[in-house]
Amino acid sequence: MTTPTLDIIVPVWNQPFETRACLVSILAATDSARLIIVNNGCNRDTELLLEEFCDPLGDRVLYMSMERNIGFVPAINRALARSTADWAMVIRPNGIVADTCLQTLLPLTGHDRAGIVSPLCTTETPLSPYVARASCSHLETDVISFAGLLLSRVMREEIGLFDEELDGGQWCLRDYQQRAAAHHYRTLYAPAAIIQSGPSLRLGSEERRREREAASRELCRQRWGLPRSYAVYFPKQTEITHLDEALNTILAAARLGDRFTLFLHHLQYRQAAALGYRCLHTAIELVSLARLTPHRDLRIRLRSLPAGDLGLTVIKGVDGIPVPGHDQAQPFTAVHQRITEVSTCRT
Repeated sequence: MTTPTLDIIVPVWNQPFETRACLVSILAATDSARLIIVNNGCNRDTELLLEEFCDPLGDRVLYMSMERNIGFVPAINRALARSTADWAMVIRPNGIVADTCLQTLLPLTGHDRAGIVSPLCTTETPLSPYVARASCSHLETDVISFAGLLLSRVMREEIGLFDEELDGGQWCLRDYQQRAAAHHYRTLYAPAAIIQSGPSLRLGSEERRREREAASRELCRQRWGLPRSYAVYFPKQTEITHLDEALNTILAAARLGDRFTLFLHHLQYRQAAALGYRCLHTAIELVSLARLTPHRDLRIRLRSLPAGDLGLTVIKGVDGIPVPGHDQAQPFTAVHQRITEVSTCRT
């Protein structure tokens, strides 16, 4: 496979010490990628640092300077518009790129319909969906971060850039990822590709940030709906072929933003893990029930699951076989209906 060309975008607003460390780590991680550094209205000390850093690099760097801070997402968009490489990677200037990060990420760009590739960004990105997947070489994900984000040029040409009206965080990213999914692009995650990231700078008043976040959340709800949470119980007699078919359906729903917890009996779980089902998607969690008291364990675990904005829907993994203790459990066809409803709304 031909190695794709890469532009690395670093939008900078002050923080000269953190920025220098970030840029040095990028150069240590790659000797071929071009840097696109955006001076987003920096103070003079940071500006001098950037000029000093860029001068020796010649054609390996594109230096863009804004007269004032135009905002984090607009700065990224300006840089993406100038990117000519096969892939562009956004890195916050307070991150440290591990030596092997890029060589771990770039092979994933060759996967079918890969549009977004994410490293493990510590500190900023919540680690809970990731930690249990450390043994996976890669999987799909619904959690991405501006601390480190690899974007396909082909995808960007089709779906456009980030929506600057949204917040510069989770709702802007959710909107972009859902736009990508609507065009059948995948978001991949590599647990072994690491960026040590610090907390992002927060500008403006807390009240203003809350207002913008609430407005962004509402706009995302109007565009994409709110994600649903499902718990799916597979009875002990479930054949592995049926589980495989069910997981294909669940994966399609996870790509649309929904989250699933699958409850499996011990032997089922071992079979599923051996077949790589734990490495499908970070929004799909497999849980092994207790060997001796699986039904009691199921009831306890279901009570502890977060319900999400729209509550928790309990699903029968095999239609016609009830979920112990849950008379109102929905048939598995409810997942199919959900996929049809969401897909219809997005066409």
